[in-house]
Formats: sequence, structure tokens, C-alpha cells
Amino acid sequence: MNNSPDRALTEKGEGLTGCGAGSGRIQFVDTAKGICILLVVMYHAGLVDNDTPCLSMLRMPFYFTLSGLFFKDYGGFRTILKKVNKLLVPFVFFYTLSYLSFAAIRVMAGQEVEIPFFAFVTSKEMVNVALWFLLALFWTNVCFFMIYKASTNRCVTALLSLAVGGGGMICFDHYGVRLPLFIDSGIAVVPFYCLGYMLKSTDILYPNRYDRYALPAAAVLIAAAVWCFFFGDRPYVSFRTLYIGENFLLYYVGAISVVIAFMLLCKTAGAVAGLRYVGRYSLIVLGVHVAVMSVASRGLEFFGMSPDDAYYSLAVFLLTAMLSIALIPVLKRLFPRFTAQRDLITDNMLRRLGSGRSETRSVEG
Repeated sequence: MNNSPDRALTEKGEGLTGCGAGSGRIQFVDTAKGICILLVVMYHAGLVDNDTPCLSMLRMPFYFTLSGLFFKDYGGFRTILKKVNKLLVPFVFFYTLSYLSFAAIRVMAGQEVEIPFFAFVTSKEMVNVALWFLLALFWTNVCFFMIYKASTNRCVTALLSLAVGGGGMICFDHYGVRLPLFIDSGIAVVPFYCLGYMLKSTDILYPNRYDRYALPAAAVLIAAAVWCFFFGDRPYVSFRTLYIGENFLLYYVGAISVVIAFMLLCKTAGAVAGLRYVGRYSLIVLGVHVAVMSVASRGLEFFGMSPDDAYYSLAVFLLTAMLSIALIPVLKRLFPRFTAQRDLITDNMLRRLGSGRSETRSVEG
């Protein structure tokens, strides 16, 4: 089965969705996104950490790879406009809400607000640390779009992506180069975004005759990732802070292995209703869970639970996940244009704005 690189994930058909004709999505991708965002919440709750075997190799690389699956060239300006609506608008919305909540709590407690609103412009600081992903992903899309425009040949695209991402990491880590607005983080993850784009053009996303080997293949790939993790003495790369630990090449090999393995496992599992729902609206969970977690942890402590208790992190995770998921229908209904459910900035709006300015100039002339 041969698929073009631009084959859309919204193509109709039972063979593509795995859940009946006309459902319009490859459903296991939403399952994968659901698991991925829950891993992020687990990490921020302290339930898992970077010493958990292969987790750091999976968590962020997997999210950026999944994002690459959805790359599509809508044509120059429209492609960038799509990403503004899907990434920058939600970033501004959730960041503003988070900052106002943070500032209000600090003021009511009689404390100073140490982090300036625009701290994220020139530093890696922000009140809602999870939102760095949206800002970085926007720049990843812009960077990859330029690479794609330079050459649509898949091999050339892959080589350019590796060169840009690898060269960027060398500049950022070895030479201490820093770019504002998480542009540097966005450049660093381009290879993983490209991996998703490349996988979209293979049979891995679609039912095929090799599916019966999916589980054995996943087991081998996970074993390879575990070997990289322990043989490399727990290699770690932070794409947010741009920290590169020792044996970082093993990190990349392990990350690619475990990402593909996890995708195969999700494909085998298919559409899992609860996870699919969380995955479909994972952006909302990403945007609110840090603020919700702050309230949840304080609530648990108010009722007598201590951070030193054995099940504290588990309780924080479960309460945060439940409350964040409960907010999905509320936010997508009240703020559809700010949660990437509908476009805030449309082509027609920009055309009307442009024509209005032209008319104003004509009158003044």
C-alpha cells in the first residue's frame, strides 16, 4: 500500500479509521494522544520522573512526532494562519488565564508576583510551564514548512531536518546560543516532527498485511530503547531548557525506537473510547492541568494529606486528570475559538480588514 506524504489523516474509509467508514480520523492516533497527555500530567504530578526507564525518551518526542503526522501544506500564508489558530491563539488564551490566576493567588496571599508576564519571551520561565510546548510547536511547524518548501523529496527533507535540528542543538548546548519565544526549542525538535511526517507516508498508520508482526516488532524496539537507556547511563535531553546530557546519541536512538514501538502498540489497541476522547481534546488538558494541579494539591493538603504520603502523587494525578477532563466540554463550548475548535482568525476576516484599509486610503487620497 503506497501513500503519498501528504495523505491526510482525515481521509474517509473503514480501512483508514479502523472504526467504521466515515468516522473521519485514524482513531488510534487519538488514543495515542490521550496516553501521551496523561503521561505529561503524571510527570508534572511527580508520579513518574526522568529516572523512569525510557519515559523521557517517549514523553516529548512522541508528542512532537504525533504532531508531524498532521502536517499539511495549505499553501504559504494559509498554512501559517492555520498554526496561529491551532497553537498561538490557545497559547495566549491559556497563558493569560494561568497568569491571572497565579497573580491573584499571590496577591491574596500577600506575596509578590515574581515572574513577569512576558518572562517567556527571553527566558524559559513561565507560570504554566506546560505551555512551552504550544509555542515551540508553532516554530517547529514554521521551520519544517520552510524545509518542506525547499524540497518535497522525502530523503532531502529528512536530511535537512536532521541538519537543522542537530545543528541547532549543537549551537544551543555547546555554544550557549539562545533564541527568544522558545524558537530554539522549536528548532531542536524538528527531527521528531519530521519523523511523524515520514511515518505518515508509510503503511504504519493503516491496516496492512504486516500488522500481525506489530507486537513482536514493538517488543524488539522497546528492548532497544531500554538498552540505550541503561547502557547510556540514563541519557537525557530537555527540549525545553535545551540541556543535553551525556550519550545523547543513544537518547535519540532510544527515543525513535520507543516512539515507533508505542505507535505500534496504540495501533494494535485501536480506538479506546476514554483515551480517544482525552486525546482528541488533549490541547485543553495541556492548557489547564498545571493550574488545576495547583488547586488539587492544595485541596488534598487542606484535607490532611501530606506530600510525603506514599499515595500523594497518585492522588494529585487522579484528581488533576479528572478535573481537567471535566473542563473539556465547558471550555470547548464557551471558548471554541480559543481552544482550537474553531478558527479565531479567518481568511475572510483578513480580506475584509485588507479591503477596509484600501478603501480608507482611497478616501484619504
